[in-house]
Amino acid sequence: MNEPKTLLLENDLLQVQIVPNFGGKITSLRSVRTGEEFLLPPLKGYRHVSAYASFSESDGGGFDECLPSVATCDSIADEPPVPDHGDLWRSKWHVDSRGSAIVLRGDAVSRPLRLSRRATLDGSSLVLEYDLVNLSDTPATWLWSAHPLLKVDSGDRIVLPHEIESLTVSYSAGDLLEKASCVRWPLAQSTSGRTVDLSKMSDRDGITAHKLFARMGESGWAALYRQRVGQGLVMRFDPSVLPYMGLWICSGAWPESGTEKQYTVALEPTTCNTDSLAHAHLNKTFRSLNAREHFSWQLEIQLAGAVQFLNYQDFCATASTVRSLESSA
Repeated sequence: MNEPKTLLLENDLLQVQIVPNFGGKITSLRSVRTGEEFLLPPLKGYRHVSAYASFSESDGGGFDECLPSVATCDSIADEPPVPDHGDLWRSKWHVDSRGSAIVLRGDAVSRPLRLSRRATLDGSSLVLEYDLVNLSDTPATWLWSAHPLLKVDSGDRIVLPHEIESLTVSYSAGDLLEKASCVRWPLAQSTSGRTVDLSKMSDRDGITAHKLFARMGESGWAALYRQRVGQGLVMRFDPSVLPYMGLWICSGAWPESGTEKQYTVALEPTTCNTDSLAHAHLNKTFRSLNAREHFSWQLEIQLAGAVQFLNYQDFCATASTVRSLESSA
């Protein structure tokens, strides 16, 4: 990594590291009290890649921004194709401000879009404020997804609001879950008839990987709890702005090649119910920005248990507590 230029946000509870030169990637989110790291470390070294490289050529860890698509997709109408996991993770971002607030911006290549992100700490929370602008004189289509790959232990628990009772299967390695089916949450039935507890992280097995989508209700949050340290992360967002959440659960089945594999969960608030912008066109969940138009949203990542050990029940109560994003900005 020849151009680290790591930027740091830190208070008495939380330490966050950001690398602008590699897609504005958030590389570390660490508890000061326990020293626990919550973001997946890189599977391989940071390096610059081509405009159309596969995401498997990336470092494979940390928190990236996916825009204007997650999946690779062909040209849509007169707009260009979109590379794997979008444009922004592969580019160098510009630093507009550093210090108590780190403000970065990155330009897409396949669309005339610029994403600005302001990162600040508020107590035990990392607050991310986004502004997307269409730099052109014609409309541009897009979807956005957070892509925080979380470091996990066997037995870690995924916690979702009570109103989420089912998820849609976008992908399942080895067809363990039927693609495009609707499965129960948290206890899903596999294609072989076996009951799978999707809420509990299994041991690293080298064969399990699922991409699932939830339609959010009134509650805009999703969480991961780690029993070993009595801490966890709660992703908080406005479900009227980000109405879906992608859930990536991988126990060592990706990337398909190479020796280093992901053992991770990703909680991915998103504008869309699919990874593909082309598919979003078909199901009418894509977004469009008119000429010079802006669109803004916010994401809060709260470290629960930052001050003291939380048991599972207390963590769930903390996660489900309504917290005003406006007051945390």
